[in-house]
Amino acid sequence: MRISKPRLALLPLVLFLFGCISRFTSPANPDVVSTSEPALLPDLTIKHMYLEMEGRQSNCVEAYTPYGIRVLVENIGSADTEPFVVDLNGTRQQVDEGLAAGQFIELHFAGTVPSGGYEAHADATNQVIEQQEDNNSLSFLAPTPTPPPLCTATPIPTP
Repeated sequence: MRISKPRLALLPLVLFLFGCISRFTSPANPDVVSTSEPALLPDLTIKHMYLEMEGRQSNCVEAYTPYGIRVLVENIGSADTEPFVVDLNGTRQQVDEGLAAGQFIELHFAGTVPSGGYEAHADATNQVIEQQEDNNSLSFLAPTPTPPPLCTATPIPTP
């Protein structure tokens, strides 16, 4: 096939334009700067869990009450959350107010399980779109301990 001289003269221009178009549409090109900002999203995580007897003041208690698990949920993201659900071994609590960026909440789940094994999940019903969806769980092993001693009342001297 023979190409005429006017069409041959256009070939470098066509190749140049093709190269320019592909340069701006190629996501793998490091020279192209994206003008879109990263999305600001919340990110819920279970920061900490611990076992505690209700009403404990220090090393003693006024009366024996049930043990329970405290779950500390934190929003480590850059935006506030909508309401969400926290699950501990199948028991759920709704956080109606959501959490502001950087804020945390401590939830109390009454009772213990004989195995001492606990699994907590923040946003258990996937209501919140997050920066990371794989950091919402924490496992905790806490066999129920011997109860603390009862606090002894300090006698008040009589005049």
